[in-house]
Order: sequence, then C-alpha cells, then structure tokens
Amino acid sequence: MASVLDNYGWIATIIIVIIVLATILLLMKEGVDATKITVTGAVVVALIYMFAMDWKVGFEENLSFEHVPHNFLEALSQTINVEAILIIFSVSIIVALTKGAGFFDFISLSIVKLTKGDPRRLMVSLGALTFFVSMFFDNLSAIILLGSLTVVICKQLELRIQPFVLFVGINTIIGGLPTPVSSLPNIIFFNLLKPGTLTKEVSFITFMGYMLPIAIFFFGIATAFFFFIYRKDILIQVPDEKKEQLSRINPWSGVEDRKNIWKSLVLLSILFVGFLLTSIQVDATQISIGLRDVVHLSSVESLSFGYNSHVVTIFQFPDVAFMALIVAIIGIFLFRKDLKHYLEEGVEWEMIVFFIALFVLMGVLTASGALSPLTKIMSSFLTPDASGNIPVGGQILVALIIGVVGLPITGFLNGSSAALIFSYIFQTLPRGILPGLWIGFVLGGNIGGALSPLGSITILMALEILKREGDKISFLRYIVKMLPLTLLFSVLSIGYSMLLIGIGL
Repeated sequence: MASVLDNYGWIATIIIVIIVLATILLLMKEGVDATKITVTGAVVVALIYMFAMDWKVGFEENLSFEHVPHNFLEALSQTINVEAILIIFSVSIIVALTKGAGFFDFISLSIVKLTKGDPRRLMVSLGALTFFVSMFFDNLSAIILLGSLTVVICKQLELRIQPFVLFVGINTIIGGLPTPVSSLPNIIFFNLLKPGTLTKEVSFITFMGYMLPIAIFFFGIATAFFFFIYRKDILIQVPDEKKEQLSRINPWSGVEDRKNIWKSLVLLSILFVGFLLTSIQVDATQISIGLRDVVHLSSVESLSFGYNSHVVTIFQFPDVAFMALIVAIIGIFLFRKDLKHYLEEGVEWEMIVFFIALFVLMGVLTASGALSPLTKIMSSFLTPDASGNIPVGGQILVALIIGVVGLPITGFLNGSSAALIFSYIFQTLPRGILPGLWIGFVLGGNIGGALSPLGSITILMALEILKREGDKISFLRYIVKMLPLTLLFSVLSIGYSMLLIGIGL
C-alpha cells in the first residue's frame, strides 16, 4: 500500500496545497477564529502527509533535516521554532507589565503636551513612538496600545482620526523592520537562519546595521506621503487658546505610582541592552596560560581558558529568546507581580497556539514538496562557479524575483505565513550566499504587509478602530490609497537588496 501511495504522492501534495490555500482564504474573512482555523488546517494536512506520503524523505529533502526522528510527531515538532515561540511568550509579559504600570499613558500625555496639539508635530511624534515601540514589541501589541492612544489624543484635539490611525498602523510595519525581535516575520527569519548559510553570520547588532537605515528611510517617505494625501487634515493651524490649554497638561496625572514609570524604563533598558549583548563578539589573540598551554578565545559565546590541555568555560551569553525570557522574569520581580496572574492574563496564549499551528501548516506544505518548483528556479541562478563562489548576478536576479513575488504574497497572505514560506525557500538555496540577498527575503516578507488589510494584522486592526470610531475606510479604498506607498517601498526594498549584494555585503 505504501508504494502505491508513494507513486501518487503528487496527488497528496495537491490536496495539501488546496487545504493550505483554503485555510488562508478562511483567515481572510472577518469574524473567524484564526486560531481554530489554523489548528484545524495544520491537523488535517499533517494527517494527510503522514498517511499518504513518505514523510521521512520529505523532511530530509525539502526541510533539510539532518536526522529525521522515527516518530512522526517528534519529527513534526521540529517544524516548530521554539525560539520564536519563547520570544512571543516573553515579550507579551513585558508588554503587560509596562502597560499595567501606566507607562504608555504617561508617554501619550507627554506627547500631547510637547506637541501642543500641532497636527504635524503630533503625526511625526506618534509615528516615531510607534516606530520605537514596534522595534521591541510585537506589532499586535503596538497597534493595540498606540491605536487606542491615538484615538484618545485625536478626540481631545478634535482632529480627524483616519490619517493618524493609518499612519500608526503603517509604522508598526516599518518599525518592525530594524531588529530580529521587532516583528513576527523577523523572529521567523532570524531563528530559521541556519549557521553557515551566509558568507558571514548575522547577529542582533549586524541585523540592525542592515535594517535600521532602510527602516528610517521608509519612515521619512511614509511621513511625506501622509502629509501629502492628508494635507487638508494635517496642515492646519491650532488656535492659541487650545495650545495654552494643552501646555498645562500634567503627564503624571494618570499614573498611580511614579516609581512604576521608572521601573518600566529600567526594564525596557535591560531588554535593549540584553538584546545587544547577545550579539557582541570578541576576537581575542592567543593568550598564554602558564608556560606551555595556549588557547584562542573566539567569542563571548564561548569564553574559555585552559591549563594542561583542560578547557574551562568561564562565561556564555544566552541567545535572543532566552534573554527575552530572563528580562520577563526580572520584570515580574521588579514589579512584584504575581507570576500566576501574568501567565494567565499577560501571555498571548492564543497567539502562541496560532503560531505553533502555523509553523506546522507551513512546515508540512514545504515538506510535501509544494515549494520545490520555485526553489529549483531560484537555485538554478545560484550555481557556484569554478572557484566555488555563487555569482553576484544570480543573487541579484533572485533578489528581484523575491521582491516582485513577495509583495502580492505578503500583501494578500499575511506576513508570518509569507515569512515561513520564504524562510523555507531560502534554506534550500546553496550555502555561501551574501547577507544582502537574505535581507531581500526579510524585506519581502515584511513590507508587503502594508498592501492590504490581509497582509498585516496591524492594518486590519487599524481599519477596525476606524470603523468603530465612525471614520470607516473600505478594503478596496485602503488598497487604492496605500498602493503608491507600498509599491515605492517594494521598489526600494529590491534596490536596497541589490545594492548590498553589489557591494559584497
């Protein structure tokens, strides 16, 4: 029976593709339970894959498993990226702690006071705040916090809500670019990148070095774009009387305990410094220990010394996921909160279950060979030359392909699903690829989310906020309005990737 099923495995692959597409289409509908839909889809495709295909071969050939477990469930569990789940778990606790402390209420009142109600300053300030928050917190938390905050501020200042809420939504995507933990697609891309795939390793700091400049550039472009299309709502004068009233606002008025604001700053500073420490590498010269033994210290990840051929590790920095968990635990003790309460109320359990199911769904899709045609096309352009180097021209061509197909895929699929698909495709490409090409994949899996409400949960949430506040914008109207900006982002992303590849980065 197994051999018959093996011979007709392509039928199972087609069925799996249909189920995955059906799952995605259902996720596009308003009012559906995304978690239940995704879990159901993951279970169905997993069962089909287990019984109708040679799953061991699929895991080995299409997912590049070095050792495939004999037990199917154990093999399936390896499609789930534990580090990504741990980051989501930890950051959600940190968000709950700082939000409960009144930190974001304090920041919002401070912005109103500083801008004195000037719509131009307010637009830039809200965008910059969203950009910063999205660098370290997941996009969903950012839009929940800052979307509601924006509505309150606009109502106080009697300003039209739409341009400000949409600008905040767009900046959750732009602000999600600079760090490996700033968006769910980035978490996926960073944690699925295997050592040795690129010509040089990408750490937390080097990732920021690649992504922060283009993200800041995108922020400037988005600001100019919104100032132009919403000029009648933004380029207006605020009466002096209103400015005087706003200048008397006390940002501390809504804070129960001022110490909590400083604790929030301390906690966020620890988080930022902790993430930076995960990337620091020290290349030391050979150090002589005693009269005979010499040891080479390669990095702070494994800082060792030896004597009489005995090597002893004296320090080791944890990775990004474990660092986030450490900071979350520090936060629990810093605020003296009940751990059980924050495990029940603070953690985004539904989001975690959703992403576990999504990892399984996309893992099975890839293992079934559904992505093989696309990966073969890309791999054909990346055949190493006689000296073993991958041609720069081929990498530039692949960057162009992924940039072109990435926009509609991310825009109408969703960033996380697209990121998983792109990550699995990237894993099948030859080793020795320039980081610039990988950055093209990362940008392709992120920036298309601004194209439609289906591409990013933050845009969908922004539209829901506008609908609730009586300033509704339709699905099609949003796409038409934001299409020029998204196309410009896409072209710049492709160009940036090509530039990095061209200069050998």
